[in-house]
Amino acid sequence: MRAGDLVKTTRAQIGVPAGAIGLIIETHEHRLDGLRSSYKIHELRLMAIKSAVKYRRFLSRDLEVINESR
Repeated sequence: MRAGDLVKTTRAQIGVPAGAIGLIIETHEHRLDGLRSSYKIHELRLMAIKSAVKYRRFLSRDLEVINESR
C-alpha cells in the first residue's frame, strides 16, 4: 500500500465503521528499537464520514486495497 491507493477498512474504530472507504494520503514506517520488525501506519482521508476529523490513521492489517494508484 502506498499514497494514492483507494482502500476499505476491515476493522471498525470509534466513529468509523468497518467497510468505510478512504484514500491513503501519507504512509509512515516505524521500526521497533532492537527488533527487526517494523510496521506501517497509513493516514487516510475518509469518504462519506460525518465527523469533525476527516483524517484517521490505520495499520496495514486493518485495510484492504480496492484500487491501486499507478
